[in-house]
This record gives sequence, C-alpha cells and structure tokens, in this order.
Amino acid sequence: MSFAALAMAVAGAGVLVLALTALAVALLPLPPAGRAVVALVGVVATVAAMGLTSRRITDRAIRAEYGEEPGGQAERPADDGLG
Repeated sequence: MSFAALAMAVAGAGVLVLALTALAVALLPLPPAGRAVVALVGVVATVAAMGLTSRRITDRAIRAEYGEEPGGQAERPADDGLG
C-alpha cells in the first residue's frame, strides 16, 4: 500500500467525522455553549478517527510488505529453556 493511499484514507476519515460534526452542530437545537461542546467533541473524535485509520492501514501495510507483526519483530520460535 502506498503512502498516497494511506493519506487518502486518513483524510477521508477526517472529512467524514468533520461532516458529521458539522451536521450535529447545525441540526441539534442547542444553545451556543452546547454547540461549542459538540464542536469540540467532534474535533477530538476527528483526530481519534484519523489516528485509528492511520494505525490500522499502516499495520496492514507492514504485514503485507514484510510478513511480520507491526511494531515488533518477525515471529520467532518460543524459547522453551532447553538450550
């Protein structure tokens, strides 16, 4: 998987969550302070969604490229202490 595909997926997740946040702020009958809270929660959710998407796609790319678990070493036999 290329970095361009990774960037597109992360940006797509961000746009989707921001669009949902904008809809919630526009359509919910809340006072201005309530709208500010909804907007803040939406921004935090956007960052979380983008981070989760980035991590999942990067992990998949690592496994596809190197055949190993992300963030770790390739699979090694268990050390049973027999030498």
